[in-house]
Amino acid sequence: MDNYPYIIAGLPDLLLDHDSHPYNFKEIRQQIVESCSAKDRRLIDWFEFGLQQEGLSPHFYREALKHSNLFIRSYFAYDKNLKTAKAAYVDKHPFSGEFEEYSRLKSVFTMTNIFEREKKLDDVTWDKINEIVTYELFNINVILAFLAKAHIVERWNALDQDRGKELFNRLVQEVKGTFKGVEYK
Repeated sequence: MDNYPYIIAGLPDLLLDHDSHPYNFKEIRQQIVESCSAKDRRLIDWFEFGLQQEGLSPHFYREALKHSNLFIRSYFAYDKNLKTAKAAYVDKHPFSGEFEEYSRLKSVFTMTNIFEREKKLDDVTWDKINEIVTYELFNINVILAFLAKAHIVERWNALDQDRGKELFNRLVQEVKGTFKGVEYK
């Protein structure tokens, strides 16, 4: 039985302001999953598998782009394009793909402040999530969109600005340490 109106009405409001918001993601997710049908739970698991994988394989993207669920298809098409465009920019290669967010992403990639760049990348992703479910009401796509946004918020909750800068600086020092004989200012 689909309880979409009940589930969606009970979801908390999520804001992407990159500040910590106290809520228990695991508890909310569990409530959602318990209220969903077995079919919807499989979709949630499938979607979250893709979110949790850092380096998704070409096989995963092929399957995602053929998936019967609109949100999964659209979200992972965007994710694939984002990662490809980001890699092309970092490698200083021209990006040959086309997707509507690219012009906005191109300006984000050029930002020198890594922390601000990550915020802006999440802003673009947040907007894309909203776009995918613009005309969706009371269905699994709205729930998947909520979970995608919740993962973004959860990431920022885990890394406040001071902790995020500390981790980034440590990462930069580790990377610098791998290049002996190169001067950094």
